[in-house]
Amino acid sequence: MINPILLNINPNQPVKAKQNVSFGHSIPTLKYTNIGSCLEGYIGKIQVRKGAGEAYLDVFKKFLGQNVENYTIKNDKSEVIGNVKIFIVKVAPNPWENTDPSHVFVDDLRNFSKPGTPYHDKALEYFKDIGTRLLQIAQRRSDEANCQGNIKLISKNEAMDWYKNVIGMRQEFPPIPGQKFCIHNPNQLYLPPESKEPLSRLQGGL
Repeated sequence: MINPILLNINPNQPVKAKQNVSFGHSIPTLKYTNIGSCLEGYIGKIQVRKGAGEAYLDVFKKFLGQNVENYTIKNDKSEVIGNVKIFIVKVAPNPWENTDPSHVFVDDLRNFSKPGTPYHDKALEYFKDIGTRLLQIAQRRSDEANCQGNIKLISKNEAMDWYKNVIGMRQEFPPIPGQKFCIHNPNQLYLPPESKEPLSRLQGGL
C-alpha cells in the first residue's frame, strides 16, 4: 500500500512559485551542429543582440557550387538580415614550412541592418553580432573541412579596424614603409592561430 503524502498547506497563505523552473524548451542554436553535414534550407538559430536585449535569428544554407556555400540570416518576418558566401580552398601542406595553407575564403559578408554601411536597409531593425556570427560559421566550416580553422578575406576599408581590433585578423601583405606601390592587396586579411579560439567564443559563440 502506498502511503499518502500529506501536505500542510495554509489556505490563507499563497503558495510561492518556484524560481528557475525549466520547461525544457531549449533554443536550437548552431552550438553543437555539424554545419557541413546540413542539407540546404533552415539549419538552426543564432543568438544576437538587439537594443538592450537579445534575439534569436534563423540561419539558412545554400550550395552555390563545389566547395562554395552561402549562409543567410533572417528574422521572424523572413527578412534577410545578414549574408555570407564562403569558398573552401584545399591546398597541399607545405612540408618545408610545416604549414597548411588550406582555408575558407569569406566573401560578401553583410549585415544589412547596420546603419552607416553601404548595404544598410533602413526598413530593418538593427541587430548586432551578425558579422561575428557569420565569421564563426566560416570558422566552423574551416574546422569541419580540415582547414585548421583558417579563414581569409578581403576587407573593405571602412571595416578594416573591426576585423583587426575586434576579430583579431592580420594583414597578409602589410604595406612596407617607403614602398610607393603595393604588389599585393593590403586589405587581404587572415586569422592567426592566437585569434582562433577568441573568435569562436566571441559574444558567446555560436
